[in-house]
Amino acid sequence: MGNAFSDDERNMIRDRLKEVAQECLLKYGVRKTTVDEIIKRVGISKGSFYNFYPQKEVLFFTVLEEYQKSIIDGLTERLEGEEYIGAERFADLIYELFDDVRESFLMSIIQNREIEYLMRKLPKEVIEDHHSLDTLLMEKVLSHVRIKEGVDAELVAASLRAIAMNMIYAEEIGEENFDDMLKLLIRGVAIQVVEEEHGND
Repeated sequence: MGNAFSDDERNMIRDRLKEVAQECLLKYGVRKTTVDEIIKRVGISKGSFYNFYPQKEVLFFTVLEEYQKSIIDGLTERLEGEEYIGAERFADLIYELFDDVRESFLMSIIQNREIEYLMRKLPKEVIEDHHSLDTLLMEKVLSHVRIKEGVDAELVAASLRAIAMNMIYAEEIGEENFDDMLKLLIRGVAIQVVEEEHGND
């Protein structure tokens, strides 16, 4: 049977699918990339593709989530190396994370407003799972910071997600003020989250 892949083959195909998906996102975007284009590059049948992903949008979103995990891992490593993290430093690190996103392949999707299209195409349960992932990743980040009593990781994750969505509207907001606006919003969240140590505030 053509779809009877071994575990190693499945892992290799899944990795290749994600690699090709990122290439296609850069070259064609979400809308213009077809399943036919993906399977041609990977060298599998359309039936095999649907054994891995129910639709192309889920594959694309998987790529975006893996990128998100990688930058959060990078942020966590930086937090681990800091002796003291006050609100201002925390805000700086979060801004640098946002800046990394703006320099990545993801920015072309954001600028073309395809992230909105992608989110609309995803099954509801995928979005819900993603929000849960956001919260888990934020808990990981906040575990390295002295936070104020009652701070909820889910709310912090949602707040930063809302700030990130502003990147879609950078042109309407005004490119000349966008960086300062981004820093101001992030700083506002940081002040609400981080407990300053006496003598360091």
